Parts: sequence; C-alpha cells; structure tokens
Amino acid sequence: MSFEKTYNNDLAKLLVGIPEPETYLNIELEKIRERALSLNSSREQMSKGYQMVLEGLAQAFPDIDLNDPNLKGSPDRMARALIEICSGLGTKEEEIFSTTFPAEDYNQVIILKNIDFVSLCSHHFFPFTGRASVGYLPDTSNPKESRVVGLSKLARIVDCHAQRPQLQERLSYNVMKAIEKNLNPAGVMVVVTGSHGCLNCRGAKKENAEMITSALSGKFKDDSKLRKEFLSLIKEN
Repeated sequence: MSFEKTYNNDLAKLLVGIPEPETYLNIELEKIRERALSLNSSREQMSKGYQMVLEGLAQAFPDIDLNDPNLKGSPDRMARALIEICSGLGTKEEEIFSTTFPAEDYNQVIILKNIDFVSLCSHHFFPFTGRASVGYLPDTSNPKESRVVGLSKLARIVDCHAQRPQLQERLSYNVMKAIEKNLNPAGVMVVVTGSHGCLNCRGAKKENAEMITSALSGKFKDDSKLRKEFLSLIKEN
C-alpha cells in the first residue's frame, strides 16, 4: 500500500483544521478498515463468478487449458480489475466540489479539454475509452451563487462518472448535470468522444469507429455562437 497516496486521497483534507487529529483519525481509519473488508468480500464473490465463467468457456471450447500458468489467478485479477474500473460508483460529487470559489466578474467560457477516461459499457461490460471536453460559463448576473472550481475537479468529475457501467450518452449528461448542480453557471457544455470495445472487438468490428456525444444546458443550448466558440476551442467539428 502507498501510504502517501492514501493520505493525500483520503485523509489530508479531513485532517485540516481538526483540533484533535488523533481521535478523528482513529474514526476515519475504522471507516477505511470496514470499507476495505467489504471490498475484499466483494472481490472474493466476484472471483468465484469469474472462475465459473472460465469453466463455461472451457465447456464451449474444450481445447482451452485452464491449468495454463497464465490463467492461474485470473479470476482474482478480473475481480480486482472490475472493482477498479467501477470505482466511480463509490465517489460522491459533493466531495469533488467541496471547495469552490466565487465567480465574481468572470464572464467568459472556462474549458478543460482532452480529459482521458476509461469506462465500461453496461450492455456488454466491454471497456470504452476516450476523451471528454467540458466547459461552463459563470453566471455574472448571480455572482454570489455562481461558482468556479479548480481544473483538477473538472477532470475528477469526469472520472467519477466514467468509472462505472453505463452508456456514453449517460456519461455526457451526468457530467453536465453535476457541473450545473454544483457551480450554478449560466450554461454547461460537454463533448465526449469514445472508442468502444463492443464495436471495435466484436459485432461490427469497426476498429477505427468513434462515437461522439454531447450534453448542453443554459446559454450553450440557446446561443449557437457560444456553441460554435466551444467547438472551435476544443477543435471538434
């Protein structure tokens, strides 16, 4: 375990300003312990399921050797991989947007583009990968309520919604709604480009095919010039 990573990801923010950090830390460590045991129980259950999948594959194709050294431990690796790729299900939006700042008089589009992601198609449980570009326009007519946020938070909200079983359409919409809900901007626009394993590796087998989806709200939906500005800045036609 990388204790530095655990500290930075889970504990550092919680300990800021705590008058009795040792007492608070004991409570948080107990929560981490309970969560780790719960995840381990899930891993064990999924590993048994993946073992059944391999045995079913051997029934369909008897030439496969389940004693192949490369397959030893595969059910456990498959289980751990699924827990990792679905980790967004355990991430809360409010934690990502826990620190925001007043938008004040800034009235131009804020964009973070080419955010890499890995997600999981809920139809076939094949991975799909791609990039997302997200932008929002602060609402200067309501400067007390409209907020801006650090750029890393825009990347993290994409990961939060990408790392779960879903459709790309839902990913685009949920990222847009999360920014809209937490920052109260005048508008949000999200464009997602994805390459889907269920299309590239099976079925139609179109290796170079990419899917593009978008989600818009507020002024991005009403103002065609603003949409064109966004698309021009991220170089999406």
